[in-house]
Amino acid sequence: MLNSDIYNRRRQNLINLMGKGVAILKGAPEQIRTNDTEYPYRQDSDFFYLTGYTEPGAACIIDPSNKENPFTLFVLPQDPKKEVWTGWRLSFEDTVEKYKADQALDIAEFETAALAAMKTSSKVYTNLNHDKVHQYKMLDHVGQVRKEVQRTGGGPEGLESVGSLTHGMRLIKDEHELELMQKAADISADAHSKAMEACSPGMYEYQLQAVLESHFVHEGSAGPAYTSIVGAGDNATVLHYIKNRDQIVDGDMILIDAAAEYDMYAADITRTFPANGKFSEAQKAIYEVVLKAQKAVIEASKPGVTFQELHDMDLRLLVEGMIEIGLLKGTADEVIQNESYQDYFMHKTGHWLGLDVHDMGNYMADGESIVLKPGMAFTVEPGIYVNSKSKAPEKFRGIGIRIEDDIVITESGNKNLTAAVPKEISEIEALMKKG
Repeated sequence: MLNSDIYNRRRQNLINLMGKGVAILKGAPEQIRTNDTEYPYRQDSDFFYLTGYTEPGAACIIDPSNKENPFTLFVLPQDPKKEVWTGWRLSFEDTVEKYKADQALDIAEFETAALAAMKTSSKVYTNLNHDKVHQYKMLDHVGQVRKEVQRTGGGPEGLESVGSLTHGMRLIKDEHELELMQKAADISADAHSKAMEACSPGMYEYQLQAVLESHFVHEGSAGPAYTSIVGAGDNATVLHYIKNRDQIVDGDMILIDAAAEYDMYAADITRTFPANGKFSEAQKAIYEVVLKAQKAVIEASKPGVTFQELHDMDLRLLVEGMIEIGLLKGTADEVIQNESYQDYFMHKTGHWLGLDVHDMGNYMADGESIVLKPGMAFTVEPGIYVNSKSKAPEKFRGIGIRIEDDIVITESGNKNLTAAVPKEISEIEALMKKG
């Protein structure tokens, strides 16, 4: 059930940050898949964060200068002929009641209302996302209003992304958000365990994908939070491999990066395991380097530490480990200086997590790496990827390993939302033997 108080607090926080500005936002457009059919609808994250509204064809104006109606929702009107095909719509009155809007109007009135709101505001904030049509309209509207008011003064100074305000707000997750993220994590964790149990050589990557995604939906998720990665053998060395069509061969390592979205919030988990349930010596050597780095970074994740410090720790531990097992040559300082590690580790240690799997929010502030605070949620995902064309020792070629968990900073340290997924070698082998 929608808790309107949560969204009301967020809008009030936005109003406090905007000053005399106005937020004029458009919901995400529907996306055509083929001919006249659409992809499953997913609301714009900033629009949802401020309104809770998930249906297509919507817009809103959050205008503190409008004392009578500071929050107006614009929605599709009821249309029984269309609703037979697409589902029933709320009346304007019911929309006001459910979403605690001050008023709900026909979406056809949005453009006129937006122009009027701009005339009394010093700055216009909007969602500058993938809806190019909306972006260009907003630019035209601001230009039009500035011409109208230039002789009398007032009007907006310009157009700015609402994300300059909301993305900072979204960095700190509230209790409601963390509950949803934990639910997404729990569903995803169970799915990964089921995939390990189900795996055997001779299967196809897409069959493991089906194990994961059917569990997501079975447990009430809307489906994957992002396109699932199921890569066996050399495919595991491709960071965003999504074809998932190849057959799994005995001796392959399988990298699965997949997770569910629950009530708009994403989990993000990666686990890597041997197709036959038993790590080879070469697989174990690389895996232990990645696992050691990941566990150390998670342990170090706490308030006051910077995001960059975590990455630096991860990088040094991976480099030291790769030198120790013979993947790299030289001292750790030399390898980091000349960046030869990028042959096998070429991405950051993690990213923000929330409404978007790569959630919004700055990683730098005033030229410095951002300091972690309670409520921040992010992934920790070190990896080593040795593709078949590599000049590495032959025993390591075709092995790609990444281990990823979802971490939330607490007052005293952190909480691992995805700790339920096995990642110790002994745990993985025992689970796969059972399966």
